[in-house]
Amino acid sequence: MDFGYRMESGELVVAVPLCPAENIHGAVIETAVDGEGRGDGFETLWSASGPRSPQVSRGVFVVDSMRSFTTQEKARSKPLPKVFYVATRTGSAGEVKEAGSGTVDLGRLTSVELADDEFVTYEGKVMTREEINAQRTCSKTSRA
Repeated sequence: MDFGYRMESGELVVAVPLCPAENIHGAVIETAVDGEGRGDGFETLWSASGPRSPQVSRGVFVVDSMRSFTTQEKARSKPLPKVFYVATRTGSAGEVKEAGSGTVDLGRLTSVELADDEFVTYEGKVMTREEINAQRTCSKTSRA
């Protein structure tokens, strides 16, 4: 499933595919690292939890912004690399789980023009928020 991304006023906005009953609980920015002895091969650059608004709960948030989340577990201490990962924690009915992650290529974001409700994916597809959510299995079964 593709996460969507866009730049707004110099900030990275992420759109996460969610089912209607799911909500975002937190987000993490990670980058791959080389070398042995570094855990799972990823370095956490930023992490936060506790959505500040219904829009954030529903899967659209600004990366590295206290306007999106109430608690910042790890503040970003260095610039974002050109390519990195955004992972989210989601849940429904009191259950929190990992929703997955999406890859961001900042270079791709500068080369595309987007309408107000459009996002670009890592592969370069332009999708609306509705199309991003429609990737989820729950969206396909609820229309049957």
